[in-house]
Amino acid sequence: MARIPPPRTSTVAAIYRAYESANTPRDGKTIPVGQLAEPCARKLWYDFRWASPHEEHSGRILRLFETGNLEEERWIDNLRMIGCEVVDRQEDGRQIRVDLCGGHVGGYLDSEILGLPEAPKTWHVGEMKSHNAKSFAALKKDGVQKAKPLHYGQMQVYCHARGRDRAIYLAVCKDTDELYAERIHYDAEYCLRLLAKAERIRDASEPPPGVDNYTCQWCKHRAICKEDAWPRSNCRTCLYSSPEEGGTWACSRFNKPLSLEEQAAGCPAHLTLPGLVPGEQIDADEEAETVTYRLRNGQIWRDGAANENDKEAPDAA
Repeated sequence: MARIPPPRTSTVAAIYRAYESANTPRDGKTIPVGQLAEPCARKLWYDFRWASPHEEHSGRILRLFETGNLEEERWIDNLRMIGCEVVDRQEDGRQIRVDLCGGHVGGYLDSEILGLPEAPKTWHVGEMKSHNAKSFAALKKDGVQKAKPLHYGQMQVYCHARGRDRAIYLAVCKDTDELYAERIHYDAEYCLRLLAKAERIRDASEPPPGVDNYTCQWCKHRAICKEDAWPRSNCRTCLYSSPEEGGTWACSRFNKPLSLEEQAAGCPAHLTLPGLVPGEQIDADEEAETVTYRLRNGQIWRDGAANENDKEAPDAA
């Protein structure tokens, strides 16, 4: 007979619940710099278009995220202990922000560092991460570019945005507290390829080609990408909206800019982007503002504000 695990204490459960209660899931305004090296462009497009429901994280995972932030503070203290100048805030006290691709790619730097023993007179973009033992061993064996390509891409783009030609990757093993540091050179060609990919994703009105491998089983967009699930209804999944310069969005139906709150709320005139409908478009009525589809299950579905039965049609999560 299997051993029954001991119950979790009330104190631990209460702490985890407190983290969960304090957490308010939010959609990302931009394509994150830290995700640009993601090999699946379709995943990035679904993220950018707010296609899937928010991920729900347990209190334990939320606390783990916080641990990563605390390690960043510790790294900064350590660097200052050895005489480095570390800048981790703008003059107004906020974290250093970069925006690219018309404001639709963005992220926050961990730090910029001067006085590293390896190159005392060169400013470096600093990226600080924590790893478990298995991940840390792979990092030491293969280096950041191979072991952590998303982190490598993140540093490269920050170098590009900040006009730096060096970065340093600072990692700690959570199991042993062993430290690792690796300096990298700015690669302009690599960065331009990443940013060109980001611009294609920003401008695409339908999902771009994706990858199909073992990582799909953990992707939060699996239901939409592989299982004919319906997307969330918001402005970013609507035919009428489009990204504009300055990181903004606009609605061509009502000829107006859209705040983040308006984008999340959507409106009754919502028309789903055809690439997010699990079927083929067979008709459109511009005057009635409807689009008709034959779904993959054979059902005929009419999308649009003028369709009185729209809310009784296939459920859009």
